[in-house]
Amino acid sequence: MYILIVGAGRVGAAVARQLLMAEHEITVIDNDPERCMVIEEEFGGVVVLGEGAEAAILGRAGANRANVFIATTRRDDDNLVACQLAKHWFGATRVVALVNVPEHVELFNRLGIDVSVNTAQLLVDKIEDSLSTMLTEEVGGF
Repeated sequence: MYILIVGAGRVGAAVARQLLMAEHEITVIDNDPERCMVIEEEFGGVVVLGEGAEAAILGRAGANRANVFIATTRRDDDNLVACQLAKHWFGATRVVALVNVPEHVELFNRLGIDVSVNTAQLLVDKIEDSLSTMLTEEVGGF
């Protein structure tokens, strides 16, 4: 499966690493030359330098053949525009966006983003699960 990732920060690099380990074909787009160099050194020639919310850059990265498109930047507007271009201009089968501002989740969903990953909600859910497990262990220990 061909997967295109916009953003080579911590999240994008971690996603790229996992997908490569699962033997998927990937390309990563980032506008920071240093991050691109790090990705290229770690993963090989799977990086494109440029703005992931620009059609020309997406075209150069092969967005027209992406089965899955993932936007992982810190900017919701860039993630939304990149996903919209990938889905509606290039025909990506599935688009996934990191949503950094919880209030934007509904907008992403209304605009057809297949999977909106709300980082704040993931953190809250993890903390709640941990607290619940700790309380269960304390009660069970008496």
